[in-house]
Amino acid sequence: MALTDDDYAFLQQIHDRFADVELEPDDPRREPLHDDSRDDPVRQMLGAIRFSVVESVQLFSGFRGTGKTTELFRLRRELEKAGALVLYADAMQYLNAAEPVVISDMLMVLAGAFSDALAEHKDMKHDIAAESFWGRLTHFLTHTEIAVSGMDAKAEYVSPGRAVLGGISAGLNIKAEIKAGSSFRQNLQKFLDGHILALKGEVDAFMESGVEAIHRKFGPEKKIVFIFDSLEQLRVSRTDQADLIRGIEQLFTVHIDKLTLPYIHAIYTVPPWLPVLVPLDPPPKILPTTHLWNNDTDRSRYEPAWSVFRHLLRRRIGEEDIARLFGPEGAADGGPVDRLIAASAGHVRDLLRMMRDLLQRLATLPATSGAVDSVINQTRRGMLPLALDDAQWLREVSETRNLALPSADERSVERVSRFIDTHRVIYFVNDSAWYDVHPLIREEIDRVIGAAAKRAGV
Repeated sequence: MALTDDDYAFLQQIHDRFADVELEPDDPRREPLHDDSRDDPVRQMLGAIRFSVVESVQLFSGFRGTGKTTELFRLRRELEKAGALVLYADAMQYLNAAEPVVISDMLMVLAGAFSDALAEHKDMKHDIAAESFWGRLTHFLTHTEIAVSGMDAKAEYVSPGRAVLGGISAGLNIKAEIKAGSSFRQNLQKFLDGHILALKGEVDAFMESGVEAIHRKFGPEKKIVFIFDSLEQLRVSRTDQADLIRGIEQLFTVHIDKLTLPYIHAIYTVPPWLPVLVPLDPPPKILPTTHLWNNDTDRSRYEPAWSVFRHLLRRRIGEEDIARLFGPEGAADGGPVDRLIAASAGHVRDLLRMMRDLLQRLATLPATSGAVDSVINQTRRGMLPLALDDAQWLREVSETRNLALPSADERSVERVSRFIDTHRVIYFVNDSAWYDVHPLIREEIDRVIGAAAKRAGV
């Protein structure tokens, strides 16, 4: 029977509950996937800040669809409950994800983002100095004097930053130019390359002035936390991948000391492939995908995770409405609900997307098996086709439950980044860390390798 107006209203209501938005900790749609886990990265970061007296640096990583930002919001709530002042900024408001990032970029946007977050904070907007970091940066560039001298020549002093600025007249313009990846940004990088320590001093001085303003208002014992989110979105692509990889690696290895902010507990998100490429100090806390199966030969089901995902769907749909949407047996073992959960491979965002896709496709109620198949097949097609060398590498991951990188060259890192981002490869933690391939492409891996062997006459 065709859908009625009442049916469409029902589907619209359910569809709205599956919007892909970051959830605050007290949002009724949020499912506490990690709150009770002994590997809960939020608990680990909270403990590290509590026991660090003056300042600290922590790295946090999460794979697309695991709810990383939602967990950072939970960390913010717990820190605020403990009395800390927490500032949050999205790095992608300041950086271009497709452009190589150097330490001068990072220092400028860190201070600029801190400045913006402090100015917008509900308890601080009326208590901070009028000058933002962007204005201070303009002054620094136009007034910094650089010594120019030969072996015996008398020192002369010039201000080359004025030439770099050109027609840029306001701090907000500098912010936009850094994100745009313009020729101005490239010239600015060249100018600052030899003056990183001076820039770091300017950044630290500005940060200290912000800390002083906070302590004047709340007292010297107030802990200050700055969360710089979304750096994991820095992309390794086939274009300029060597520069991108080298830039990201150097930020968190060679320049990690420069990312320490005076009297501030800093939290940076990092790409999930980075700790695979190079050891990091401090080691990042990584938010894993929820493992629906165990790390054993048969991939036996991990029932607690299935219970959590079923509860997630019941929370968003409602107990009574599940039967209307999927039929009386929809939530039974092996029914449509379980099939969609299995196809998500433990990624909440993918499950939300499949639910939205299903609701948009329905022509009748309850949902037919064919409609559920169409959604799952669409998800599978998004991961295909597979090249033979990719299929061979994925089979090794599947068999060893390890990334099995043949080398740390650019091509290997690009492959890891691409396959993690698209969920062909999944990271899990239960007692130990391990990797696996997405269940929807396991048969395709065998098919591609089998077809190649047949063509070769093997």
